[in-house]
Order: sequence, then structure tokens, then C-alpha cells
Amino acid sequence: MREWMELTDELGPEKIFHVYNPKAGMRGVLVVDTTSMGVAGGGTRMLPDISTEEIFRLARAMTYKFATLDFPVGGSKAGIWAGPGISGPQREEILRAFGSAVKPLLESGVTVGADIGTDAKDVATIYEGAGITLQSTGLASEEIDGEPLENHATGYGVVVAAKAACEFADMDIKGSTVAIEGFGKVGGGVARYMSEEGAKVVAISTLEGTLYGSDGLDVNRLLAMRKEFGDRVVKEYEGAQLIDKGEIYFLPVDILVPGARPYVIDRDNANRIQAKVISSIANLPISDEAEEILFNRKILSVPDFISNAGGVLLAVVDILGGTADDVFRALREVIGSNTRDIITYAYKQRINPRALAVKRATEKVLKAREGREPAPTFEELLKLARERLKM
Repeated sequence: MREWMELTDELGPEKIFHVYNPKAGMRGVLVVDTTSMGVAGGGTRMLPDISTEEIFRLARAMTYKFATLDFPVGGSKAGIWAGPGISGPQREEILRAFGSAVKPLLESGVTVGADIGTDAKDVATIYEGAGITLQSTGLASEEIDGEPLENHATGYGVVVAAKAACEFADMDIKGSTVAIEGFGKVGGGVARYMSEEGAKVVAISTLEGTLYGSDGLDVNRLLAMRKEFGDRVVKEYEGAQLIDKGEIYFLPVDILVPGARPYVIDRDNANRIQAKVISSIANLPISDEAEEILFNRKILSVPDFISNAGGVLLAVVDILGGTADDVFRALREVIGSNTRDIITYAYKQRINPRALAVKRATEKVLKAREGREPAPTFEELLKLARERLKM
């Protein structure tokens, strides 16, 4: 208990809710970082090696994300200790048991979404277990080119952020070289839209290793092969080199896209990064010390809670009854604008972009907490979101 207590600060966390259902074999946690903005929300990570500290830090990242998007919502995050490969009735039983266990928090205004190891269908199952109607039109599951929209949205947003950052790095995304950590539902989307922008994807990684080809990889072939081979795609693809998965961070590329777990880039390896721009899928892939090292080396790192905000924007557009076109427009306008804004002022103030973004978000949450106005109702939240996204 002492470990997480040492992480508490002026923002939170307000609640750490551990749950267990021995019959279903479900062990989970839901962390509410802050409700100072009213309600709270975040994704559900389903992996066997998560920790409460990791889920807390991810909840905090969600607080920063919502504040940066100007949505009066606090951050939360859920975690389930289980292998993401579990399927069928066993998976549904675990998810329903988790939903039933966290029902009091869901009823109080906390929402959960998808994250690593879960998808929109899993989220629906969690809400079924809680006996609560999910506020969704099913937009995330709408297919584009044979892939659900949720597989496109976050990846497209990462590319939008990278493209905006390239403007400050005196680099055109067209013709740039890209390394993408992870080739799952989001990594595949990043590869797809990087390719459409004219960038050359030269490396992808999975749990099986890193596939590297300096002349570029055939993204369409990789996407097709992924459906058959999953993570083994890096071993089955011919015409490129298979190297250790951890080497993807240090390849001679223009753009690096970290896509997995927290703090893979730290003070010990930040000086090995060769990329000029970093745009992250993952939450918290870079430690604070590493962010400062990268900034001093003139490597432009987009704050992770700006680059990977696509999932949140998709969820909001869904609740508002929007379309896929509305999602892509929101991603271009909001993520592109936020990226340019934070980099512009970070340069002026000579502070790394993430540190500035965290400072701004923290001030916004504290100001809301000190305010005398009541938290917005759900209807007021919808109105604010509609105005923010021009819908």
C-alpha cells in the first residue's frame, strides 16, 4: 500500500478500487485519478503483468489528455490481470465479472473504454456485466477497408501529430522513414496512414521481434499477412531483416512511434535515439528525464496524451451521434492544432513540450477544483463537446 501512497500528489488519485471474483478468475483494478472536472473516464488494459502503479499513471495521463482537449472530464483507468489471448466464454465471464464488480463506480459517472488487450466488443461486455446501458451507437465497430474504425482512429491521430511536428523539425513527412513499435490494431493504423502520407515505413515490431528493411516495407502486404499470422508476421514476411524487438527505438529513422508499455525510453537509453520526431501510440513511453534529454538533443517529442488522443475523440463523436467522417475531421483539426500549439509555446518558453503540456493541464484541473460552479451535467458535457468539435 505504501508504494501507491507515495505516488499521490495535489491531483490524486481519489480512488483505487481493487476487485476480485474467484469463480470467474477475475482480478482487476479501477483507478479514478480525479473527479475535479466532474466525471472521469479512461480505457481498460487487459494484460497478465500490469501493476496498480501502471494503471494509476495511465489514469493520470487520461487526466492530462482530457484537460488538453478542453473536455471537463477527469482521468481514470481500468486494469484486468489476464492474458489478452483468452477468448470465448472464459473471456466473457471475466469481463462481465469485472463490470459487475465496478458497477458502483460506473453508476457514479466513471466510464471505461478499450485499451491494450481489449476492444469495443469487450467494453460492451463489461457494461452488460454491470447491467448498465453503454452510451454508444457502435461507431467504433464500423468497418473501413475490412477493419473497425477503432483500428483506424488512434493510428490516424498519431500520424496527424507526427505530420504537424515535422513542420517544426524542418522535415516533410513525405519521404521520411518511420519505425513503429507494435503492429496491432493501432500500429497497423499508423502504418497505413503513414504510407498514405508518402512516408516510408522501414520497421515494425511485435512480441516476436522487429522487422527492419531500410528500403521500406510493403504495408499493404503486412496488413494482409497480419490477419493470418498475427505477431508472427515479422517472421513470415520475406525481404527484410529480423532483429531484436528492443532495437526498434534506436534505428536510424526520421520518425519513431513508441507503441507499447510505459517508460521504454529512459535516462539510460535516450541518447541512443536517432529519430528527429517522436509521436507515440503508447501512454507514458518516455520518462520525464528522457524527455528533457531528447529536448536538449533537439529531438521533437509530441506529448503522448496529445498524439494518442484519437480513441477519446472517437468515443466523443460516437456519443454525439457522429460519423466516421466526423471522427477523421476531429482528429485532423484537434490533434493537429494541439500539437502545433504546444510545440510553438514550448519553443518560446524553452521547455520540453510534455513538461509544458503537463503544467497547463495541472493548472486547469486545480482551477476547476477551486471553482464554485457545480460540475457540468451529462447534457452540458454533450453541449460542450459538440461546440468543441464543431458538430
